[in-house]
Amino acid sequence: MSLFDSDCGFKRTRKVSKCEGCICDLLCDLNVGTEVDIFLKGTGDGEEIMDLRFVSFDCKTCCVTFVEDDYPFIVDCRNIVAIRFRND
Repeated sequence: MSLFDSDCGFKRTRKVSKCEGCICDLLCDLNVGTEVDIFLKGTGDGEEIMDLRFVSFDCKTCCVTFVEDDYPFIVDCRNIVAIRFRND
């Protein structure tokens, strides 16, 4: 086995998904109900959407569902450039 193998000598514990990136990876393990703020790409300086509660993540579609004031907010995890965890 070489250090240049794609898994660096470690067995992968997560299924390979088309949803790549640190935000998508983080959402795979996020607890339901976690309060966050997110920043979306493609909106100039990054549109900030605050006071969201995490509901679910679908690794087949890359869709992440949040709730804001009891209304669902669905976004592709690949369009989130930053996430901030709230301690409120």
